[in-house]
Amino acid sequence: MTTPLLQVSDLRTRFLTDDGAVQAVNGVSFDLHEGEALGIVGESGCGKSMTALSIMGLVPEPGRVVGGEIRFRGQDLLRMRAEDVREIRGRDIAMIFQDPLSSLNPVLRNGFQIEEAMLAHRDLSRRVSAERAVSLLKKVHVPAPEARAKDYPHQLSGGMRQRTMIAMGLANEPAVLIADEPTTALDVTVQAQILELLRELNRELRTAIIMITHNLGVVAGLCDRVIVMYAGQIVEEGPVDQIFERPQHPYTWALLRSVPRVDALRHERLRSIEGLPPDLIQPPSGCRFHPRCPFRVDRCFGDEPPLDPVGEGHRAACWVRMARAYDEMGAGSLVDVSPGAASGIHAAGEEARG
Repeated sequence: MTTPLLQVSDLRTRFLTDDGAVQAVNGVSFDLHEGEALGIVGESGCGKSMTALSIMGLVPEPGRVVGGEIRFRGQDLLRMRAEDVREIRGRDIAMIFQDPLSSLNPVLRNGFQIEEAMLAHRDLSRRVSAERAVSLLKKVHVPAPEARAKDYPHQLSGGMRQRTMIAMGLANEPAVLIADEPTTALDVTVQAQILELLRELNRELRTAIIMITHNLGVVAGLCDRVIVMYAGQIVEEGPVDQIFERPQHPYTWALLRSVPRVDALRHERLRSIEGLPPDLIQPPSGCRFHPRCPFRVDRCFGDEPPLDPVGEGHRAACWVRMARAYDEMGAGSLVDVSPGAASGIHAAGEEARG
């Protein structure tokens, strides 16, 4: 196995408030290799975006990273000087933000904003950077790139703004591209186009991608591996195939069950996860998911489960192994109680991969 491009170890990010410390990210660890596409999924507020912002060194006040390591090519970003981190951010590690309209400067032309990303990290002339900005817009399939480079953000559609953000992220050919919900506000057709673009970049440039999303279909179509987060922690991690076909944590199982199914009967109710995410100032003892878990046992209330191997490259933090729960429900009921949407999502993802 090659040395990971990015290594996150025991990352802990806190927000200090008058009511106490919000445990936004609590002991997150994972590796990312060159050319890999990693998905991070979970409900809103589970710590997905805050993990990304911690890696980028962009945690907003009053938040701060209070522990752990973030190693990029062997260097710990948390122990580097701020100016050195700024050199890496945008050049070697880039991020596509969720809302391009609020991320792009409304009074600057699109091409100039892409040029700025290059001029900040590379010794280029204005003419060369302007030509490269147009070339990048063409690469991300923006029509009439010369004209669009002279436009302002409000003159572009949502899909073209997102493509412009991707062009900015690729301006310095980063080794790692973090995409935070890049398809949230887009219609289905444009979503598919953006995902195809990211797949193309992943294949051609060997750019490692971290895809942050709540859309499991996006993960199936783009990612090799997936991390499932809940209440600031990783509860399951492994290859997409394994997790979609045989989830080993009740929260993953519940997420997959809650996906709308096109083959569902008209009278069937949409399944949801009962209860609410916990208070991250005073999270539950033991397993943080136990107040909402239909499989909980006495041990779940007091002991926090470790993230243990449950298969090749597959880990889960649960005292009740889901394989046993499936068996107790009966082999014939697996289709009903396991994520019925999973095979459909996965098939669509495989088709999208080509």
